[in-house]
Amino acid sequence: MAATALLTGQAFATTSAQANGTFYYTDLLGGSQQAVNPTLDTCQLVSILGTSVSNQTDATAILYTDTSCALLANPVSPGSTLTFVFKSYRMVAVHDG
Repeated sequence: MAATALLTGQAFATTSAQANGTFYYTDLLGGSQQAVNPTLDTCQLVSILGTSVSNQTDATAILYTDTSCALLANPVSPGSTLTFVFKSYRMVAVHDG
């Protein structure tokens, strides 16, 4: 029984947290893209420059102009939309308080 609990705990420890909902964006060619329940705190690259977003998740989307989530961050709150040219994004949990 203890071994089962230990293994279960390890499984939870390696599972990545996710935002709930869908992150939508339009790319430079006008294509509609989406990420369903995107992983939190991970830099995500877009294949073609993103030009606008609709953040329909419970997390804040941070948009970046570079491919390493380091330059010119622009936050998009849950339920918000924004027009902004970006190459990568990161989803971060919203904390009450």
